[in-house]
This record gives sequence, structure tokens and C-alpha cells, in this order.
Amino acid sequence: MKSRTLNVCATLLFSMNQWLQVILITRMIGLYEVGLFSYFLAIVAPLVLFSRFSFSDLVPTQKRYAYGYTMFAKFRNILNDMFLVVMVGIAVFLDLTLYETSSLMLFSLFKYYETKEDFIYTENIAESNIRFLAYSKILKSILTIMLFASSVYLTGSLLVAIASLLVAQITIYHLYDRRYTHYDSFQAVLFGRVHFRNIFWLGLGLSLVGLLSSLNTNIPRYILEHYHSVEILGIYATIMYFAAIALNIVITINQSLIADFAKAAARSLAAFRRAFLKLMGLYLITLIIGNVILILYGNDILVFVYGEQFEGYQKEMLLLGMFISLIVVEKTLEMALNIFNFYNIQLVLQGFNFVFSVLLSVLLIIPFGITGAFTVAILSALLVVFGQVAALLYARKHRIGPGGVK
Repeated sequence: MKSRTLNVCATLLFSMNQWLQVILITRMIGLYEVGLFSYFLAIVAPLVLFSRFSFSDLVPTQKRYAYGYTMFAKFRNILNDMFLVVMVGIAVFLDLTLYETSSLMLFSLFKYYETKEDFIYTENIAESNIRFLAYSKILKSILTIMLFASSVYLTGSLLVAIASLLVAQITIYHLYDRRYTHYDSFQAVLFGRVHFRNIFWLGLGLSLVGLLSSLNTNIPRYILEHYHSVEILGIYATIMYFAAIALNIVITINQSLIADFAKAAARSLAAFRRAFLKLMGLYLITLIIGNVILILYGNDILVFVYGEQFEGYQKEMLLLGMFISLIVVEKTLEMALNIFNFYNIQLVLQGFNFVFSVLLSVLLIIPFGITGAFTVAILSALLVVFGQVAALLYARKHRIGPGGVK
């Protein structure tokens, strides 16, 4: 319990660190640059999630193959290298200046090393070594914010700021994270086409879920950038970053618990249900408190954090509270579906949601801008939650557990 609490605190520190990056770019560089930073993230995020193949959920819960961590790591490295190659092609294809292209490629390299670190996190999640995750995030947060703040203050350059993220990521990865990996170079030689094929088909459904989920999140950003402006995207992204903080914390808590929840589900559905409802109840109480704060002080918080240019977005802050509530529930239900290996159901849900998000984005964001973008995000999340609840009710009715029909 102490390790999990430490991990949640470390994730909160890491999220505050990411949030401070957005604040520093907004206040010290400009709205265009924070919009550009958000645009880079919107481009990279779907490909990153696909290349990661959702191993943090898949590896602790899959029961089909008795592969060691090395085989999964070898597969991840291949996809991560492909991600970098694809990003080079995208950078050439996009209509960007040399400065913007260089910034995008540095950001891609940063995500490349972050993905390498992510698999070490996956290994330790599966082994319930939560303390390592906490210390890694704490060390990276401290180093990152020192380098990032210094670079922004001294140069006022987004390119240099992104370079500082890359330097901090590489430093922590090589000096700390790699000491906690189970990767075996001798076993890696045994990796072949059969291993690649088996892992590919095992994780493809869940990987596509991550890809579609990221696209659903980022479609409003693409539409805002294309039909409005990079600055408008910057305003939307900075407000939405409150949701990113909440999401990081929820994902961390869920990842810390998923191995234990899977064991509880293997014992009995009743044991899993008790643990799951207790967690959901804690989330709901927190969400109620958070929404009350946004209702009373939402606009004041926004202006205090980002400056006077964000005056008048109280309605968007209320919509933000609704969206955060939905994604917390969505990610927790997603964990439950992963434990029961309902990967295909999630793929269908995200597929429908992708079409739904595209249509809503065209109908609402083009005429209504930021307000329309928040409305699309809320309705999309609501659709997924309804589908997840229906899937779990179906599983309960037919007594389906981690091992099949009970």
C-alpha cells in the first residue's frame, strides 16, 4: 500500500511537471507555440499508443503464451523503430517550416525513448514492483522541470525546450530505468517470426483500441487547427490539460491495481466485484468534489494559472468537469474489460466512436469552435461508457470470467 501511495504521489508530481511545461510555454513563449506543442502531441500520440501495443495492460493479464518479458520487449523495439521511421515520413509530408519540422522530430525522439522506458514500467507493473515506478517518475520529474524551465527562461525557444525533454528522458532511461529491466540479450536471439506473429495477433485488438481512442481524443484538435487556428487549439489544449492530469493519476492507480484485480477475478467474480466497486466509489466521491470546485471557481483557476487571456471560459470549465468525470469512469471500466480479456468488444466500441467523433466534429467544432470541441469529447466518452457498461452486464448475466464461462 505504501508503494502504491508513493506511486500515485509520484504520478501527481509528474503530471504537475507536464502541466508546468504547458504553463511555461503559454506564459513565456506564446499561444502559437503551445498550440504547436499540442499539435505535435496530437500527431504523435496515436502512433505511440499503437507501437506500445497496450503492453501495460496486456502483459499482466494475458494467459495464452508463456513468453518471458524479453520476447515482448523485442516485439516492442521493432514497432518502436517503425514509429520513428513513420514520423520521418510524416514530418516531410506536413507543411511545416524547418524550425517546426526540427521540433517535431525532436519530440518524436523524446517519445521514442519514453516508449522504451514504458516497457520497463510494464515489466515492473507485472511484477508488482510499484516502488520503482514511483522513484523513476520522481527523478524524471525533477530533472525534466529543471532543464525545461531553464531552457524556456534562457532561450524562449520551443525547439530548445523540447530538446531539454529529450535530454532528461535519455538520462533517466540510461542511468536509472535500465537497472530494473528483465531483458535477456541471449534469449532475445531466439525471437523469430512465430513470436512476432503470436504477439501481434494477441495484442492487435487492444492496440487498435488505443489507436482509435487516441484518434477520438485528437480529432477535435485536428479540426480546431485546420478550421480555426493554432492559437485556438492552444487555448483548448491548455484547458483540456486538467483532464490529462486526472487521466494520468487514474491510469497510474489502475495499473498499480490491475495485477491484484486480475488475481481477485481468478478467485471469484464476487471478490473482483467488491474490490472494483470500492475503487469506483472512491473515484466518484473525488469527482463530485472536483466538479463543485469547478462550478464555484473554474474561471478564477483558469485565469490564475494561464493569465488574463483565458478570462471568460467558465462554460468550458464546466464542460471540462463533465468530461473528466466520464473519462475516469471509462478508464476504470476499460481496466475491468482488459482483466476479462474483452479486447474485441473494446475495438468495436472505439470503432463506432471513431465514426461518431468524426461526424460530431464536423457538425459542432467548425461552427462552435472550442465549445463544440468539448461537447464532442463529452458525447464520445459517454458513448464508450454506455458500451462498456453493457459489455460488463452481459458478462455478469452469462457468468463470464477471466477463464471463460463459469
